[in-house]
Amino acid sequence: MRLFSRKLLFILLTSNALIHCIASTEEATIDLDGIATESLSDANPEVPDTTATDVDSQESKAEATQQDSNEEKPEELPLQSGPFIDLFGPVLLSLEMLDEKHAQLAPQLTNDALKGKKVVGLYFSADWCGPCRQFTPELNSFYSKMNKRRGRKDEFEIVWISRCRDTNSYGQYFTQMGGWLALPPEEAMGQRGAWLGEKFKVKSIPTLVLLDDLGNVITLDGRNKIPQDKAGIGFPWRNPIASLYIALVPRTLRLMMKSQIIDVKDRLLGQLGRILRPGRAKVA
Repeated sequence: MRLFSRKLLFILLTSNALIHCIASTEEATIDLDGIATESLSDANPEVPDTTATDVDSQESKAEATQQDSNEEKPEELPLQSGPFIDLFGPVLLSLEMLDEKHAQLAPQLTNDALKGKKVVGLYFSADWCGPCRQFTPELNSFYSKMNKRRGRKDEFEIVWISRCRDTNSYGQYFTQMGGWLALPPEEAMGQRGAWLGEKFKVKSIPTLVLLDDLGNVITLDGRNKIPQDKAGIGFPWRNPIASLYIALVPRTLRLMMKSQIIDVKDRLLGQLGRILRPGRAKVA
């Protein structure tokens, strides 16, 4: 009996040891797998799969960005120079009627729009001005009549310098003009318009200043000349000596002489400014 009990105890102890050994081996295997998996993960970090679709998408985005940048880049205006560029800037506006009730503003390059014009009028006017509204129809008729004269067709142009208070009234009033040009509203109602008013001594409106083909003043009083000479017999009312000078001297030579005169004038004004400027105390 004792011998049987001892054998049974031996068998139980042996079984428990075997079970414990198997269990320990399984836990170690799990740990090793975990460590191995973690080590492989650290040694080989996950790399995103860059497929052909991703490359195409990136190229499409780059092309779209380049296209947007090209579209946003403003169109450069051709380089212009001359007396009317100094006065009006590179662009003037004309009015194109789409139908009886609709019109649109069309930009024109200044030199192209005034090419071949022998007389250019600056018309300072506004919609809110009663005398302007009375004079504008008369000016329309005179403008059309002068441009239909035999041998002098389309030699007269007018540039409207608006004194309107906003762009809406600017557009409405422009439709009442005789098909001539206009300074853009932001220019006319801004610094350039104010500078032109000072340059040509505009004290009231309406005012019509007439210039020759080089931008020289013919008369500052076109507003009163037209009612006095509705047929335009003396138009553009030049000084006889000035008329002879223009008839005898070619335009290119007159332009060259004007540039030289302006250069000399600027130098003289600069020297006078230095002379009249308070001098520094001289050191003996």
